[in-house]
Amino acid sequence: MDYDKCTIPTKESIVVVEENRSKLIVKNSEKRSLNKIKVDGCLISQEHEKCDWLVATTDQPFRALYIELKGCDVKKAVSQLKNTVKLTEAAFKNHGKECYAITTRVPKHGTDIRKLAIDFYKETKATLSVKNVQCSVDI
Repeated sequence: MDYDKCTIPTKESIVVVEENRSKLIVKNSEKRSLNKIKVDGCLISQEHEKCDWLVATTDQPFRALYIELKGCDVKKAVSQLKNTVKLTEAAFKNHGKECYAITTRVPKHGTDIRKLAIDFYKETKATLSVKNVQCSVDI
């Protein structure tokens, strides 16, 4: 995996990743050094399941945001996030991992999504948030 080729370093106060109608906004009010990494189509080869983007801090506290921008297939998005966390584990072993599935249609936040998030954490030690259309995160 060629992290250098796929990484856009930034200190912008607002970092946006979007695809179709799904969007995640990273609010970087302290203008920390971030790496915006294109995962799908650059970092991880086609034969692997992977998420779309990764945004990671370069200084402490270390955080890595895994982002999948999806239509309505939440289970597929979760599977892609899980696989990306596993494939990039060595590079981000010191980072707190947060996964975001931004979908255009999300099922009602009932017990299914909650159970999915709990199982996801047990397996990956990463949090999982399923959001509808747009989400913003303070870093």
